[in-house]
Amino acid sequence: MTNLHAWQLAFLKQARADWETYQRIDDPTWPMCHRLHFLQMATEKLGKALLVTGDMPLERITHTHAAFVKFLRVALNSHNLQNGLRMTYSQVRAHFNRLLPIAGEIEMLAPTLAQDGPNPEYPWPDRAGQILAPIDYSFPLMKRLKSPQGAQLLRHLGYFIAEFEKLFF
Repeated sequence: MTNLHAWQLAFLKQARADWETYQRIDDPTWPMCHRLHFLQMATEKLGKALLVTGDMPLERITHTHAAFVKFLRVALNSHNLQNGLRMTYSQVRAHFNRLLPIAGEIEMLAPTLAQDGPNPEYPWPDRAGQILAPIDYSFPLMKRLKSPQGAQLLRHLGYFIAEFEKLFF
């Protein structure tokens, strides 16, 4: 097993654990911040599982949180994915382009990408200088995840994680 393959399997294993946790706590009785935290982590590690075998240096992959949008852009080239979705390359590209805004919002939940803005892990200052805690924040993304595009993205995410080896190996 190559070192990159070992990294790929480790990222995939962790993505699956984060996704399972997200699914278990995707319930209104759990705080939005916790649900979104596990969703963001699952998508980031899924992205890294695919990107680690590409052209990007390993050090860059392990030190970035911006992986999910890149994952979608790379994944659409997979013939196995196209066949699994029963779409042509052009159809998958158009479909994913409609999902990219929500994927980008999920990706931007990572504290380093959110910078001094809303994220599910750490407090941040609002425009008036008040310090907000994630537990008290009503994340607009939660509503978008219930939209047709959001629901589709979540279904795809479950499919990508469950069938990763079949789709991308």
